[in-house]
Amino acid sequence: MAPKPPFAAYLVLCASLQWLLTASFAFTFPLATFPASRNVSPQPPQHARLIANTWQARGLAATVDDAVADSAPFGHSDITWKLRPPKETPLRKRLAVRGASALIKADCFLRRRDPPPVLCPKGGQAILQAYYRPPGSLRRKQIARFGITTVRGPPAPPIEETVTDVYGNTQFPLGGIGSAAIIYMFVEEEYRKRGIGELALQVISAIHTVAGCDFTLLVADDNGSGKLVEWYERNGFSRAPKLQDMMGSPGGKFGITMIAPTQLPEDFFQEATIKW
Repeated sequence: MAPKPPFAAYLVLCASLQWLLTASFAFTFPLATFPASRNVSPQPPQHARLIANTWQARGLAATVDDAVADSAPFGHSDITWKLRPPKETPLRKRLAVRGASALIKADCFLRRRDPPPVLCPKGGQAILQAYYRPPGSLRRKQIARFGITTVRGPPAPPIEETVTDVYGNTQFPLGGIGSAAIIYMFVEEEYRKRGIGELALQVISAIHTVAGCDFTLLVADDNGSGKLVEWYERNGFSRAPKLQDMMGSPGGKFGITMIAPTQLPEDFFQEATIKW
């Protein structure tokens, strides 16, 4: 019978695992400031049946079902969301995050517990990736990506003034209002006009809620056309002129600053799957 390892070996192993986990994921939410944000957003989804009728008129009825599937608005069931470190993250840290993720999931499995629905990588920023499997394909492809901050930012007078002006709130939490930001939004051209931007805003709002943030901030840059600002307004955002300087866009130089309260609908993570 082989001798049992000394108890000290178990302590060293546990300490090593704990270091790996805490070095890779943000279990707490330190304060952070926000970089200036620039956004590119899809337009509202287009009705797929009109496209199908057009194709039928051309005698292409055999491909109508695929055409509708390729043009219909997305739902969360169509998309796999992945939360990853920023692109500039060194490979060593990326591998550490993957290893820590596997350890957390294994620990939850052994303890017969559900893993956390969201766990953001350390560093204060992350990329939310959207993956979709086209009809007839065996593999999912990345069709969109969204840069976000993932920590609760410090309270600031311009934010409190904005919340009072926009929402009429005059009483704030003891620790002040905490916010996070959307840095950019990008959807591949062939998948625009299908509602992926609306879904992404819902997922980002849920992530920010889990991170303990009260509001999501952004800068909408549409070169003065107003279309992007209107799109954000249709999706729950309001203009926040008092945040222009704070968000790095004085006088609207890089776009219009906007704000929206974070939301986490009941059972949202049963509808939307976020891999981390």
